[in-house]
Amino acid sequence: MMKLAAFRIRNFRSIVDTGWQSISPDNITCLIGQNESGKTSVLEGLKVFYTGLISEDVLRSDLSLPEVSCRFTIPEGWLLKVTDNPGTELKELLGGLTHIELTRAWIADLSSVIVVSGEISQYLDSLEDAWRLYLNDVTIKLQQEINQINELENTRADLIKTESDLRAKIAENEPGWRGLRFFCKKPSESIAAQSPGLKNQLNETRKRKEEISNDLLTRQAMKKTGESWKRLKEKYDLLNDHLAELSVKLEERHQKMTLLMRPIDDDDDLEWKEILQDYRKTRSERDQVNADLDRHIAMSGYIMDGSNEEDAAFSVNEIIQSYKSEYNSEILGKKYFEFCPVFELFEDFGSLLPNRIDMEDIITGNEKVEGYKAARNFLSIAQLDYSFFQQPSSRILKQKIENLNQSLTHNFQDFWQQSIGRNNKINIQFELDHYSAAYGDKAGKPYLEFWIKDQGERLYPKQRSRGVRWFLSFYMELKASANVNKQMVLLVDEPGVSLHARAQEDVLKVFDDIKDKIQVIYTTHSPHLVEINKLHRVLALQRDDLDSLRSTTRILDPLSLSAASPDTLSPLQSILGNPMAGEGFSNKKFNLVINNTGSFYILNAIIHLMGFKGKISVIPSTGVSNIPLLCNILMGWGLDFAVILFDNENEIKIGELLKGSLYKTDSDNREMILKMKDGVHDSEDLLSTLDFKNFILKSREGITVSNSEFVREHEMPRNFLFSRFLSDVKAGLIKIQDFDEESTENFRMVIGMFKVLK
Repeated sequence: MMKLAAFRIRNFRSIVDTGWQSISPDNITCLIGQNESGKTSVLEGLKVFYTGLISEDVLRSDLSLPEVSCRFTIPEGWLLKVTDNPGTELKELLGGLTHIELTRAWIADLSSVIVVSGEISQYLDSLEDAWRLYLNDVTIKLQQEINQINELENTRADLIKTESDLRAKIAENEPGWRGLRFFCKKPSESIAAQSPGLKNQLNETRKRKEEISNDLLTRQAMKKTGESWKRLKEKYDLLNDHLAELSVKLEERHQKMTLLMRPIDDDDDLEWKEILQDYRKTRSERDQVNADLDRHIAMSGYIMDGSNEEDAAFSVNEIIQSYKSEYNSEILGKKYFEFCPVFELFEDFGSLLPNRIDMEDIITGNEKVEGYKAARNFLSIAQLDYSFFQQPSSRILKQKIENLNQSLTHNFQDFWQQSIGRNNKINIQFELDHYSAAYGDKAGKPYLEFWIKDQGERLYPKQRSRGVRWFLSFYMELKASANVNKQMVLLVDEPGVSLHARAQEDVLKVFDDIKDKIQVIYTTHSPHLVEINKLHRVLALQRDDLDSLRSTTRILDPLSLSAASPDTLSPLQSILGNPMAGEGFSNKKFNLVINNTGSFYILNAIIHLMGFKGKISVIPSTGVSNIPLLCNILMGWGLDFAVILFDNENEIKIGELLKGSLYKTDSDNREMILKMKDGVHDSEDLLSTLDFKNFILKSREGITVSNSEFVREHEMPRNFLFSRFLSDVKAGLIKIQDFDEESTENFRMVIGMFKVLK
């Protein structure tokens, strides 16, 4: 029910913060970029979101700890079905959500917690904030009460001393005091009455002391509460300080292990194990003391209001329920993570088909035996279980296996388009056999044997080429995963590097076949693994500072690709540089030669916008200087063609060259060199400045020069910008009525030039 929609990775290898990045809605997302741009880091970041397992080598130099967040789409109301008794307010929030965010955050010992984030955590945080404000208010009052008690106790101590001093002074002023003192007798009141001023002062002191003593007596419970609060706070502070000291030691350890490139779990380092255990124990104790401290503060509020300890403890339960949900971000995070799709990193050659495998190993699930995973995938694709092989008739069993081999081969050949020679396609097969007596204890036991054969040879999988073995492993892994009834996000790093260009395109076919069941995120440098008509699938990665590997990774979404560097866009540029794939020169259309690939996209967009139905095939040259060569080729082939030249110095010179050395006009007196009007220096100048900003740049930048000069000065990727413009036009996102009069008039001029070509 949870489908990955976006991710955000922070503090992971070269990544400081990707920001939220949406993945393709059609479930196939392609990451492009140079080496060391951070593509693999994105895949690994998503993988550890699922596993929670990291080592020091993913930490950045500042040792900041990673956080990986994923946003999932969900059916409206689904959260209510999986959340028990959420409470009125939380229930209302959960009922209206169509997405959920989960964040995995790591702490100093490199363990992690998974929490719910986004709107749900904002709501829970608001409750926690209100709870904290309440506790802060109570704490202030509690501190004031403790201060008052301390002041009263200090005042009483002063009064006791004053009382003693007054009694001594009264005694010194009375005759016979020494004798009375010698016999340890108090002087009588009648004697004290002889010092009326001191007596009155003594009585006032006694009275004040009694009042304070009675006041302190009524505050006895408060005094006890305050002393307990102080003890808890001191304990918390000690644990927190110790935790900070241990965190420093952990950081020093992480720094050391990062430099040594060693794993975190070093069983031989006893000192390290003790620090790790101490950290985890201290953190647990601190959190428990913090919870006790919060509860004690809340209880103190009721004691201050006059409740006894028992009633206060009961009231605390009620106040906690009113301020806090029974859920917190961690509880809900753990609950919702149970429904999270599996994030699996495809391992190259991690599931190669074996030559043979014992049936016993398959039945017992012996994952340690070579080829177990691939054999399991094979049987999953064939939808076989052990009962299939219990067929008593050997003839019927062999016939069923032969039928399955044919079906499996046909399915595989739908995706693997390569042939050995012209038409010799490979077949995949399996057979059931039994060990002969020569195998000792295994004699008579069944095993499966696998073959990859063609018309010329019948070979074991290990005898085939690396490319065939990789693709078969890849095909079986993905198809088997799609057969399993579980949600999955498949992460693939550089698929098909050992494959021929056409075979790489077969990889895309497999992705398209499984995308309704499995979401795929893959990295590539190959133009054959990027579909130019599906740029919504592309995320481009590059460093902020292209000249420094210490710079951070930046991700550009499909709407921001124009800001990417040429090297980052190299897979796209390779495709954009050859837009004629599948079209090319035509003897059924009039071939129209233009200066470059960017103009190819602009003119085709104009043809589409204007609804021109003439038979024109636009042929881009690889530069102005190559236009004469292209014309020579077309003339040699006897094809009809003309040349469009723009109003710039280079193309004016080419026009003169073509007129003087190639032709003036053809035999039908048709003008073969079509010149754009003055001021149209290149194809982008056919659009008004306003339309150029709106539909090609998609920005509000101020342009004070011609469009072509602006593109040149800012070194903008023409091919990408203009191909995106053509895609938007073909998709119906931009229509002819959207353009202003200047652009529309230029478009009519272009179509008028085409109409003379017959």
